[in-house]
Amino acid sequence: MEYEEYKKLVDTKPWKTVEDHFDSLPVADVKLVTKLDINTPEWIQFTLDHFKDVQQKWEKPKEHYADYSNELASINNVLGRNEHNTHELNYGMNGDTNQALKELLGTKNIEKLNVIPDSVLIRFIVKMPGHGIAWHYDDAGSYKTKFSQFNFDRLKRYWFAVQDWKDGHAFQISKTVLTHWKAGDVYEIPFGVGHASSNFGLNPQYTVSFTGVLND
Repeated sequence: MEYEEYKKLVDTKPWKTVEDHFDSLPVADVKLVTKLDINTPEWIQFTLDHFKDVQQKWEKPKEHYADYSNELASINNVLGRNEHNTHELNYGMNGDTNQALKELLGTKNIEKLNVIPDSVLIRFIVKMPGHGIAWHYDDAGSYKTKFSQFNFDRLKRYWFAVQDWKDGHAFQISKTVLTHWKAGDVYEIPFGVGHASSNFGLNPQYTVSFTGVLND
């Protein structure tokens, strides 16, 4: 980074737009929702067995994002978030990986989350050391495209890890920073609420973003 580039950031404070937006939102009450039964080695093996269908993603504006989400992504890019520090391996959209992930998670675990099985979208995310997902909020754009037949009024998004917490792994929802989790600990990510994750440790980070419509 050159001096003039840094000075422009300090003077213009592009992050202020993001801060003002999220500081205007109510603080979410983040609590443990339930505990799932997870076999960690099986989930890690899944990433090898299905590597041909993985999405390799990083922070940038995307077609399925809402306008404000793309504005946030652009600001994150200006601030230095790019393919060199936001890279992820993402399973669940390509090929039959969503169905395979549902089978891996299992019927009993899906029942614990009280969602319609056919409405489930699982995004299994691997972040290597030095990478993280920048501060953002979800508007379920890709989900609503793929599952347009469902009523989104009862849509829920959950987050859980498939391995026990490792040094340098963190996940933040609203003003709550999560660490020291156990594999299968489930937390809700309310739509429209800021959240982010980081792997500043030594081990790959394996987590799941789970979306589904609640049963009546």
